[in-house]
Amino acid sequence: MRILHTSDWHLGRSFHRESLLEAQAAFVDHVVEVVRAERVDVVAIAGDVYDRALPPVDAVSLLQDALRRIVGEGARVVLISGNHDSARRLGFGADLLDAA
Repeated sequence: MRILHTSDWHLGRSFHRESLLEAQAAFVDHVVEVVRAERVDVVAIAGDVYDRALPPVDAVSLLQDALRRIVGEGARVVLISGNHDSARRLGFGADLLDAA
């Protein structure tokens, strides 16, 4: 079993009022490529997916796209909330995903 462990994505972060979303999207592209190239079975994301508990809409969309693409490569995702995340927001839609 191949496991890719990551953490601290901090999606939605800005630096001196400049959004880092473009760089974060490039990071997501790289993660998906690693999942594909290495035939990863499980991607573990250990906290701080978002930079704050109420992330901007673009950050939520980027995470949704990232998870869809990772799962599309055949990997399962284990996502754990961190101190910058809202566990309730990360769990949104979990009951629907379990039913699928």
